[in-house]
Amino acid sequence: MEKDISVNDVKIHKEEPSNEGNIMVSEDVYIIVTKAFCPNGHNLIGNGGHTFDGYPGIKLKVSSDSTEGYLEVSPFHGDHRRHGVSFENGEKVKIMCPECESEFPVLGKCNCQKGHLHTIYLTEKLSETHMIAVCDQWGCYLSRVIDDNDLFSEFIDDEWENS
Repeated sequence: MEKDISVNDVKIHKEEPSNEGNIMVSEDVYIIVTKAFCPNGHNLIGNGGHTFDGYPGIKLKVSSDSTEGYLEVSPFHGDHRRHGVSFENGEKVKIMCPECESEFPVLGKCNCQKGHLHTIYLTEKLSETHMIAVCDQWGCYLSRVIDDNDLFSEFIDDEWENS
């Protein structure tokens, strides 16, 4: 069944993302992150050995009070595939660089109302004009890709599944 999308929920970016943000649009359907950096400038792409449809994953260190480990997530925006450590749904996690263990800065409250969005930078300049925002609530798939201060995409799967 096809679902309507409210223009109040999603801003559709009709232009290609900037080259600076290291985002690739494939066939006007997929948003693929090709570079990602921690707050200290360490590259997070391709360091884990897994690929997702031929593209290297984004490697993160993730921990909770009970578990710690490495996680590799798909570079495709909206793709839930991941390899590595796992947690209970709803568990609050710390998201860190796998190299220097720096935590990613908080951007703000997530729309899930339980977690906070953390900034992963898309350029070595570490600018919030080019970033991914991911939730620290395990099991929340809400995220954003921002390029040139425009919301390039927002994954609102939770709202679609419940409508």
